[in-house]
Amino acid sequence: MTLEKLEIYLWWITVLTAAITIGIIGGYYWWTRNKGSDYLRNDEIPLRYFIQKQVDRKGNTIGYECLLRTQNEAGQWVLPRDFESLPLQRVISLLETTFQSLADEHVTLSIKLTYNQIMSPAFEYFVRWAIAKIEPLNLAIELSIHEMNRLTNRRLFKRRIQIGRSYGVQFTINNVGSSLNDLKHIEWLLSEIDILKASMSSFRKKDPNEWLDLNLQFWNKLAQENEIKLVLVGIENEADEALAEQLRIDARQGYLFGKPEDVYRKQV
Repeated sequence: MTLEKLEIYLWWITVLTAAITIGIIGGYYWWTRNKGSDYLRNDEIPLRYFIQKQVDRKGNTIGYECLLRTQNEAGQWVLPRDFESLPLQRVISLLETTFQSLADEHVTLSIKLTYNQIMSPAFEYFVRWAIAKIEPLNLAIELSIHEMNRLTNRRLFKRRIQIGRSYGVQFTINNVGSSLNDLKHIEWLLSEIDILKASMSSFRKKDPNEWLDLNLQFWNKLAQENEIKLVLVGIENEADEALAEQLRIDARQGYLFGKPEDVYRKQV
């Protein structure tokens, strides 16, 4: 075999190896994104929305959050293991019952959606439907910070959020924490964010010497500079509330003010 033929042979081996590697990586990515994708599509899986209130520093109720729960084999209502497989149509069906228990209050009702649900063709219909159903409550749509790394088309996603906001919907990023990546994920979208939610669990140090890239005061300052409402969630005790008071974070949510309530049980 001549040197020239050997080079061509090695070149094709390299190309083939690269193609196989890309195929394996792509296949694994698809599998991890779609494994169990039929989990919450099954109508026999028991699902229910619980409601948890938000309060201000004076203890007045200023909002509610809808929290999805599923029933395990022991009969306990727990977090579903896979939010991603829940079709937006089933969200509507579940919320239809939940909305019947809401009082007529001029406060905010937050509903968590996934990236795929926001990108769904049914998203605009969902927005209009929910606004009409919950009036006079104001609608806020939440997206977890952990879903921001899934954005494959920033411009289209931003357009989706703008459509929601054009109807008066508030857009919320949930679970911002102490990682610098959290800031990098949302800096480009700050002009479209109405609410940031930070959880106490992300800022509790197991070791006093532990270094946090970002602290609560950073998010508090960022929110103020961008005219964004900051909500401190996961407040469990008086020490947590004291920190919220020290930082003058007015909006608060957590077990200290009330656990998620099964409003469906109250209807039957």
